Amino acid sequence: MNKEVLPKEKLDNLVKELGNKITNKCHEVGGGIVFVCVMRGGFMFFSDLVKHVKYPIEVDFIKCSLYEGMDQKALEMQYDIEINIQDKTIFIVDDIFDSGTTMKYLKNHFKTRGAKQVESVSAVYKENLDFPDHFFIYKQPERVNPWYIGYGMDDPKGYSRNLDTIHTL
Repeated sequence: MNKEVLPKEKLDNLVKELGNKITNKCHEVGGGIVFVCVMRGGFMFFSDLVKHVKYPIEVDFIKCSLYEGMDQKALEMQYDIEINIQDKTIFIVDDIFDSGTTMKYLKNHFKTRGAKQVESVSAVYKENLDFPDHFFIYKQPERVNPWYIGYGMDDPKGYSRNLDTIHTL
């Protein structure tokens, strides 16, 4: 049985608040801004979040995976962005920030392609000292390590992405 972590109304409010914070960051850095959705898990959060960013942005998608079911494997990139990111600020938007492996890889990947600055964003954040300024809507409590599902995140069999709130197994 799964347990709801964030009720729909609270989730919606947190996404809107985060959109406002990121809007402020966009105005602070100025220039070209690109939001990159990490597929598949980030799609629902990404879609809701960009609606609340009040700044002209470009969007693109990348697909890479680190998990097969509940098991971590070697990071594999299956689809890269198509737009030019030279001298632009990138916001990488993913479903969950877990070990930091995906974000570290993507941050380096975009920097080598000429990005001016790279910011990390996720719905669920498991604290990582390498990314102290990470944007998120829910921080996992210390000393727990549940498997999150819903709001784009799948269960070990690949289901439950369509739940409109975040749950734990």
